[in-house]
Parts: sequence; C-alpha cells; structure tokens
Amino acid sequence: MRIIKSSVAVFLCFAIYLVRGDGIPFYSAIAAVLCMQPYVSNSRKVAINRIIGTFIGGIAGMLVMMVEKSFLPPDVPVLKYLLVSAAIIPLIYTTVLAKRTSASYITCVVFMSITVSHGQDASPYFFALNRIVDTLIGIFVSLGVNAFHLPRGKNGKLLFVSDLDGTLTDSGGQLSSFTRFKLNQLLQKGAMITVASKRSSSSMEPILKGISFSLPVITMNGAALYDLKKKTYLYSKNIPYATAKEVLGVFDKYGLNCFVHTIVNDILHIYYGDFTNAAEERFYHEHKLRPLKNYICNPLPENRDVVYLMAVDRLETIQMLREEIMNLSCAGQIDAVYYPDPHNEEHYFLEIFSVEASKENAVAELKRRFEMEKVAVFGDDESDAGMIQAADYGYAVANASDSLKKTAPNLIGSQDSDAVVKTMEKLFHSRKLD
Repeated sequence: MRIIKSSVAVFLCFAIYLVRGDGIPFYSAIAAVLCMQPYVSNSRKVAINRIIGTFIGGIAGMLVMMVEKSFLPPDVPVLKYLLVSAAIIPLIYTTVLAKRTSASYITCVVFMSITVSHGQDASPYFFALNRIVDTLIGIFVSLGVNAFHLPRGKNGKLLFVSDLDGTLTDSGGQLSSFTRFKLNQLLQKGAMITVASKRSSSSMEPILKGISFSLPVITMNGAALYDLKKKTYLYSKNIPYATAKEVLGVFDKYGLNCFVHTIVNDILHIYYGDFTNAAEERFYHEHKLRPLKNYICNPLPENRDVVYLMAVDRLETIQMLREEIMNLSCAGQIDAVYYPDPHNEEHYFLEIFSVEASKENAVAELKRRFEMEKVAVFGDDESDAGMIQAADYGYAVANASDSLKKTAPNLIGSQDSDAVVKTMEKLFHSRKLD
C-alpha cells in the first residue's frame, strides 16, 4: 500500500500543478515520495523535518543570493562556489542546534537547488518562495493520502493475546517484517493487542522492540503483567516466602542449585548458589548481562516472596525433584512444569510457580482491567491450552503440538505464514463477531 499510495500522491501533485498553473511539480512529487512512510506517525515526523529543512534552506538560499548579487563579481564563479560551500557549515549546525539533525539533508538540498541550479534565474527570490510552496504541497498531499482509508468497522473491545515463541515469531525466533508492520498498523488503529510468554520481560523486550504496545505484556507464564513503556510490573502472582523456603529445602537436601526469581523495584532479582552442572552455568552466562535483571549469588533474603523458581538438570534429576516437590505439604499452592532445554537435549528446565500464576488468569486480569468484552487467543503448545479454551476465539497455529491442535477450536497457518496478524486483522474489522 505504501507503493500504491506513493503513486497516488505523485499524481495528485501533478494534478494540483495543472490547476495551479505555477511552480515546478518535480519538487512537490519528490517531497510526496520522501514523506510517504509505512506508518502515518512516521510520515508526520518526516514531514516536520522536511518543512523545517525547506524553510531553513530556502531562507539561507535567498540570503546567499543577495550577497552574491551585491558583492561578488559575476565573472569569477569560483567565489560563488566558495560562498555556497562555506554556507553549508552554518546550515548543518543550525539543524544540530534545533535538534533536527535528520533535516540536515533536505536543508542542504533546498539551499543548493536555489543557489546553484537557479542562482542565475531572472527572479531567483521568486523561485525560492515557489520552491518552499512546492515542497509544502507535496508534504501535505503525502500526509493526506497516507492518512486516508475507507471506513471500516473496528472491534475495539476485542482483546487479542498471542503467545510469543512458536506462534507470533517465525521459525528463526524473530518477528517477520510483515508481522511487525501489521502489528503497528493495527495498534495505531486502536486494536487491543498483547503477547504472552514464558520469557521474562528482559528477554521479551529485544524481540518486541519497535512495536507500540499500549497494553502490558504477560510474562513468566502468566506470573506477571509488565508495562514495556513504563518498565514497571503491574501485577504479579507470587509464591509466599514460607512456601518458597519449603521448596528450596528439597534442593538443599540434594545439594542442587536453583535460580530464585523475585521482583524488587521493578527489577528481577535472581538469587542462586554454586553451579552443579554445565547447563546452568551456561544459562547464567547467557542471561547475566541482560537489562532489568540482577543476578545475586546469595540465599533468598528473609520474608521475600518469589515469582518463580527455576532449575536446569538432566531429565531423571528434574523428574525426581518435581515428584518430591509435589509431595510437599505446600503442593496445593504451587504448580511445577518441566520442558526440554532447546540448547541441550540431555537437560530439562523445571519451573515452579504459584498455582494462581497462569496465562489464562493473566488474560482474565487484562480483560477486567481494560474492560474488554471478548478475547481472541493464539498459541502453539500446552502452556497455551488454558487461555485458548477460556477465550471467545481460540486459535492454534499449524506448527502447534498435536495435543493442542486436538483441543483448539480453530486452526490457522504456521508461524512462518504471518497467520496470527492476518487473523487479528480479519477479526478486528469483522462485522460478524458472535
């Protein structure tokens, strides 16, 4: 659509020229193409920079021509070129002082188009004024075309929640360019979209960078809601200190290490002990420098509640730990799951959360907080099953686990087909939501 809109904007610039009967449509058309951006908000930023650059370059061009015609001999062109070249320095510095460095390029282009290309015109000052008008026409035409859209219905009370890894991301673990564009486009139109993940906020942020979410994201398998803009936790379901100590007693019994995650002043504080295998040491070195995390080689402080506990070890050890933990007197207050380490087939992760910490509970909290009427959920594995079943519209991607595909109400394309954002767009504009 950006390509088509650019073509339409250029034609409108030519049409305005035919009606106006003055100016040079080339400059309007160039301005229209340069200002046409993927998002309307980006077009506004580019337009502002181009307007500022046009005025600075146009006024400077007229001033230099005044100096040239008043003081420089016309038969010594090298003096003119020295003056024009020297003027580039204060021009660029002016954009720096104005904190509009991205306007430097257009400032110099406008300035030189006046002083070099049209300095010998009969009325160079008139050309400079027309140059500014031509550019403004192109800018406003581009903004108008980019902002225009046919009236379409919007389901602003429909909450969209997508699992991140394996669902919204592609097989390379990243958001495709198309998904990024569509997410931002839908968000600008008012769609209520967020993501849910077993990841912590610090590992979600690099993947979601550049996406303008207005809603908090669901982190750590639903244990917390995190506001990416304000960098604050809005909600967390913690394991009480006494329960966490009872669970940690199992690890102490076998001399095993455990990563204990807590939230202190909106920063994850992870307490750990001596490493007992290479997998957990690798995990530590991969995560220790990430922002919004603080790894502390110390026991859990007194009376500090825990978001979740995590261990990594061989399968037989993980299964033994889970079995013993789920036989504790506190077992009714916690939930323990394990899954393979994607970097090491011989090792598994064990994660222990509050029984109240789940993606479906976090989705329900979001629905309540933001007064949503219905929920559409997308996922790919068993950790998404609860929220999919609880949703008004539940979808499993084609690459989902067999068990999830059997229970999910709807199936869509794979994670590499951008199926999630395509389905979101259809639902957002659908007139027939049950």
